[in-house]
This record gives sequence, structure tokens and C-alpha cells, in this order.
Amino acid sequence: MGGYGTHLKVKGILRIHNPKGTIIIGNNVRINSAEWANPIGFTGRTNFKVISTGTIKVGNDVGISCASFVSNSEITIGNRVLIGAGVKIYDTDFHSLNKEERFATMRKVENINTNKISIGDDCFIGAGTMILKGVQIGDNVVVGANSVVTKNLESNAIYAGNPAKMIRKI
Repeated sequence: MGGYGTHLKVKGILRIHNPKGTIIIGNNVRINSAEWANPIGFTGRTNFKVISTGTIKVGNDVGISCASFVSNSEITIGNRVLIGAGVKIYDTDFHSLNKEERFATMRKVENINTNKISIGDDCFIGAGTMILKGVQIGDNVVVGANSVVTKNLESNAIYAGNPAKMIRKI
């Protein structure tokens, strides 16, 4: 279920796994999904994976380079967002945190923590960044390369690090 808007441009092969969920891609979206389409060295493809009934929504005028999105809840990307190579956005833990349940969840999806992710308009997410479940990123945010975003980021600021911390206001 889902769809895409006008002027979608994909360089390479876009991987989509969407058994029961929804993927919606807006207008004027550009996706690099190949080593040759990505000059900074990340060699993976862009992946959209929906687990169960999750949702991935990508706004208008978005650029994505060899990034991975996995949703078991909901991931929403605003308008005019640039997502650098190797970025990973996961709204799920993928497995139970309970040691007795971990191997059981490899066979079935139960007792797994999920929480929505929202990225506002006019953001730039630097290469290699990881954004984890439950995060809300405000508008006009820059996230430095290889950051790990575990908490909400307020609008109009630059963040970097592991975990990501505010560097300065814009």
C-alpha cells in the first residue's frame, strides 16, 4: 500500500520490502541507491523496509543517498530534507530486550519496542548518522556525520556526536 508522487528519480536499484504496511513518497524526490551514484564512499543501496503494519512517509523535494529506513511503527520525513549516505533510521529495536525472548523473536515479531520517528522540514542528516526510535527532529536541523540520535532535537540548531548534542543554534 502507498504510492509515490511526480518526478521521482532513482539512480541504482531501490529495495522495498512492504508486506502489509505503507510507503508514501512525495513529489520531486531523488534517491541515490548505488555505489556509482554516491561519491562519498558508502556502497549500500537505499532500503525501505516495513515490518508488520508500519509506515514510511517521505515529503516533497527530499534527497536520499544509500540510506536505510526500517519501520514497525511510523517514520515521517518532512519536506526539503537531505539524507546523507549510510544514514539508518529505525523506529524499532528489532528484537526483545528480554534475554529469554531474544532468540524467540528471531522467529516471530513479539514484545518488540517501537516508537514513531519524525524529521521536520529543511533538515540535513549527515552521512553515517543513526536515528533511533521515538525521536522527533524539529525544522531546520543539521545533524553532523556519524551522529547517533537518541533524543528529540529542537529546531534551528546543529547537532553532532554519540549521542548527538547541540553544537549551536542556527
